[in-house]
Amino acid sequence: MADATIKVSPDTRDRLAALAAARGTTIGAQVALLVEQQPTAEQIAERVAEGRRLLREHFGMTLAETELDRGPDLLQRVYDIAAADARSKLTPKRSA
Repeated sequence: MADATIKVSPDTRDRLAALAAARGTTIGAQVALLVEQQPTAEQIAERVAEGRRLLREHFGMTLAETELDRGPDLLQRVYDIAAADARSKLTPKRSA
């Protein structure tokens, strides 16, 4: 594969050179590593779908897709639901 040239600011070039030197590699290899570490939108969507599948399959989560989409902090919502469920099982029922 042929190399390509990209334009970056001198500060960015110097930073890439320092990162590459510290890791004993080239600027090109350092850029390739940085790019490989960034997921695409498609990869992010696949990870979200897999996470939701695992939550449903292994943890019995019953939140709908729209509920999952609404909350910015899904993990906290899952903790809250699990805590409420645990409390309901531990709290003795009062008779009237």
